[in-house]
Amino acid sequence: MDREAYNSAPIIEGSKRVFFLNNQLVRKHHISRANGIMSLYNINTGQLESCLLADFKKNRERAYTIKETAELVCRHKKHLDRLRSQGKIPEPTGASLNGERQWQRLSYYSESQVKEIRDILASQHIGRPRKDGLITNDETPTIQELTRRMGDGILTYTKTANGEFVPMWTESI
Repeated sequence: MDREAYNSAPIIEGSKRVFFLNNQLVRKHHISRANGIMSLYNINTGQLESCLLADFKKNRERAYTIKETAELVCRHKKHLDRLRSQGKIPEPTGASLNGERQWQRLSYYSESQVKEIRDILASQHIGRPRKDGLITNDETPTIQELTRRMGDGILTYTKTANGEFVPMWTESI
């Protein structure tokens, strides 16, 4: 996927009901806004837990499926599976007890893991090796492009002196 297509593609928000909280995969069970407390089902331990709503909103990380992660880092999901089996990228957390991956069960990566995978892929050379040993990688998105695609940054364009529109990124607070 070229840069223009990647930058104009819609935002991938991740799961709406499943999140990572303290590196555990949790699902919303019940929210009491009046009390400021919410109940969570911890998928990895199989238990109901409760926490403050403010703490949940502050400490949660979005969960992305393997397919969404592959789209975010501009790779095919089978390529990510190959890298995972070689030990180059971390294992996803399965939506089952103890976080194990199972047949026909979704597996998720957290926001920080997606950014870590992007950093790993950006450090790999693509194509024939250069004589000077430098890394050439045009397929992996930049950090700004990735954060925009995840919905955290805003992509704006500015017009150059010769009339071209060049993307600029501004990070949201």
